Amino acid sequence: MNEVFNILAPVLALGLIGYFATRFGFFLSTHRDGLSKYVFDFAVPMLLFSAIVELEPPEASTADLFITYYVPLVAIFSLGMIVSWLVLQRSVIEAMVIGLGSCFSNTVLLGIPLIPRALGDDALFPLFLLISVHGITVFTAVTVIIEIARGRDAGLANLPRQVANGLIGNPLIVGLGLGFLWKLTDLRIHPVAADVFHLVATSVTPAALFVLGSSLASYSISGSLAPAVLVTTLKNAIHPLAVFILGSLLGLEALWLSVATMLAAMPAGMNMYLFASRYHVSPPTATTSILTSTISSIVTISIVIALLKIN
Repeated sequence: MNEVFNILAPVLALGLIGYFATRFGFFLSTHRDGLSKYVFDFAVPMLLFSAIVELEPPEASTADLFITYYVPLVAIFSLGMIVSWLVLQRSVIEAMVIGLGSCFSNTVLLGIPLIPRALGDDALFPLFLLISVHGITVFTAVTVIIEIARGRDAGLANLPRQVANGLIGNPLIVGLGLGFLWKLTDLRIHPVAADVFHLVATSVTPAALFVLGSSLASYSISGSLAPAVLVTTLKNAIHPLAVFILGSLLGLEALWLSVATMLAAMPAGMNMYLFASRYHVSPPTATTSILTSTISSIVTISIVIALLKIN
């Protein structure tokens, strides 16, 4: 348990510093916007690029890794959507947004800083493999389903172009794509460039955690708590459990199974709020769900790390 505390304590401390700095007015939303842009548009893409180029993939089944993570993700999304629609009596569109929150992990602000810290640098390759398709596949699928539900044929007709623009305009996807392309050339990174990438990599974790803490300070608990409880239960507990069980049945290599399980155990991503705002379906439900999921993840992630360390 001391090992788990040593892993999580610095992470929580940085998040709390960002939270209280924002609460007491020392760190404003404009400051957070600038730091967020650095993290998302520069630091993390550079980290993804250098990590993909420099890491050597272990002998493990990529197909089994994707099956282990994404089959439970689809199941959790469906379950969250159906329960929200039929039991909680939410609209179809809001039920889809709740389903998204139930399955979509906070990969950048929490997954990338925490998982390598808990599992070591060898965890980066399977982590980045999962992240490489995480956003674009889930966002595209959810957008298509929502647009169909809304009956917006014009929106669907423009969807391929929107997806292509999203790929080109997403710095995370660009960083990963360039990394994989560079790796095909068998060229190494120049030592000077490698030092630059190393400096940037060391800044990702503190900056991302500070932004996460600051963002949580802007959220509040409001509206019905039932969807938030549903999202938190599915995202923090059922999702990682389902991933671990399926990966174990498939015989996935231990490290890759641990990475997939920990990524599934990350709390709801903030993109749930972006979808809620875009489609005007109860943003307070999204913010409450994200807040409760993130706070609860302190306990659930601790349990997951402890169990993985035992195994």
